Amino acid sequence: MKKIIKIFSIVLIVGFTSASCTKLLDEYLENPRVPDIGTADVDLYLNAAQLSFNSFYLSASNRGGELSRQQVFFGPTYTNGYVPETFDGVWTTAYTGIYKNVDALLPIAVAQKKYFQAGIAKILKAYTSMSLVDQFGDVPFTEANLGSSNTNPAAESSASIYDASLALLDEAIADINNPENAGTPTNDLFFKGSKSAWVRLANTLKLRAYITTRLVDASAKEKINALISGSDLIDDVSGAEDFVFKYGTKQDAPDSRHPWYANNYTTTTPNDYLSTYFMWSVIYGKGSSLYDLDPRRRYYFYRQALDYSKVDEETCACAEQARPAHFPSDMPYCLPDFDFAFGYWGRDHGDNSGIPPDDSYRTTYGVYPASGEFDDSKGGTKLIGSAGKGAGIDPIWMSFFTKFVLAESALELGTTGDARALLEEGIRASISKVVAFPATVGVTVPTTRVPTPEKITAYVANVLASYDAAASNDEKLNIIMKEYYIAAFGNGIEPYNNYRRTGKPDNLQLCVTTPSPGLFIRSYLYPSVYVNRNINAPAQKAPGAAVKVFWDNNPDDFIK
Repeated sequence: MKKIIKIFSIVLIVGFTSASCTKLLDEYLENPRVPDIGTADVDLYLNAAQLSFNSFYLSASNRGGELSRQQVFFGPTYTNGYVPETFDGVWTTAYTGIYKNVDALLPIAVAQKKYFQAGIAKILKAYTSMSLVDQFGDVPFTEANLGSSNTNPAAESSASIYDASLALLDEAIADINNPENAGTPTNDLFFKGSKSAWVRLANTLKLRAYITTRLVDASAKEKINALISGSDLIDDVSGAEDFVFKYGTKQDAPDSRHPWYANNYTTTTPNDYLSTYFMWSVIYGKGSSLYDLDPRRRYYFYRQALDYSKVDEETCACAEQARPAHFPSDMPYCLPDFDFAFGYWGRDHGDNSGIPPDDSYRTTYGVYPASGEFDDSKGGTKLIGSAGKGAGIDPIWMSFFTKFVLAESALELGTTGDARALLEEGIRASISKVVAFPATVGVTVPTTRVPTPEKITAYVANVLASYDAAASNDEKLNIIMKEYYIAAFGNGIEPYNNYRRTGKPDNLQLCVTTPSPGLFIRSYLYPSVYVNRNINAPAQKAPGAAVKVFWDNNPDDFIK
């Protein structure tokens, strides 16, 4: 009995002592899994947000590129071209990759006075939020990522999200310029720690928002003029201010190469098709003279086959079939016969037929922007590790984008500037960027293939002559948007927005399989991860996703 009492006493003493010590030491303990707000690494959060941001951009760009015919849309109709699961990736990346890391970063950055990082994070979130609206319409914003306190965030008005995003951009500029800033990002993937570059981007994204919403905002002209007078936009035609994501050459996981390169410069042959319509627009869309040919064509596209000698009913069935009756006579179909350029082998809009044995003949991505091969008219399959090895770029916002936006604004709203001069600046800046690009990724272009100043001037003169001859502003706008469309290669987000806002270019290739593909997709279906897991999610959109976003007040049949 005495032994039991003694043991019990010891246990009590040890227990009280342990509890007492724990209480005393609790305040000194740090959980390595939950860093203190004063010691957490802001740059790690920022790095994760930047990488997620580019993944988000790439996914959104691919879908926009397909619908704008910059890339291939298999369709065969708009009503069944995509399913809700198509958009799960871009949605998840936005909310769990960007929002989550940005929202976690901000209080830490403020506590550590790292206002520069906070400003960058707000810019990335603002772009993402406006892009979510552009893709889906009403989406969660304020209630997003509140954790267990709200697991079913409600969607908010698209217009209010745009307003909140513009406010974020203003906050970002103030943060970046905060004189009490305590540090510079250790891994700024876009501008290498340049405050002025990030401020220019914030202002430029405001310009982007104002031109996007100009149909529903009577004050757009004044807002754009204020930005123009501020002279702090991404508009240096040298390209030094461009907002791009740069890829590497590493093949092994994680693969750092441009996805267009990685998917097509393989151990065998290319996997992707290029858009017949887009190639036609670049190569032959302005006339049949040699001097009408776009100087960027050999940089954008690489031909495996230099002619159509391998075309037969097995390799290219459409070549043996009659032109669809619903195609206008001036609309390209199948393999257009280019007078001065042969071998451009692509796929028509909405062609969901089987895949023939044509992988050795398909035209694939060139040196810009994927860092593939320059087309030196030698042909042949280029395999893994050739050319620039994939060290390409994502052209998220280029200086020439700004020029085309300001040209549209000057023409349609009467803002400061001459639309014709801005159009010319945009074209020339795009060509200069593309022609100079190979040297930045280690690709040598034979001097005999580099476009001469005379050929570039002839091309520009041809476009400007068409602009001068246009009988209306609508026709002039079509020329501006067509040149913007061509210059935006590698970015499908802007052409998709532009097409819904302006209806330009106005001769985009129709769906090849049927004259009645359904109403054009004016916004995407809500992702399955949203409608299936959130009890407050709106009902799924009607088939075809013809529901328009708030800034698109054009008629239902405005575009095809």
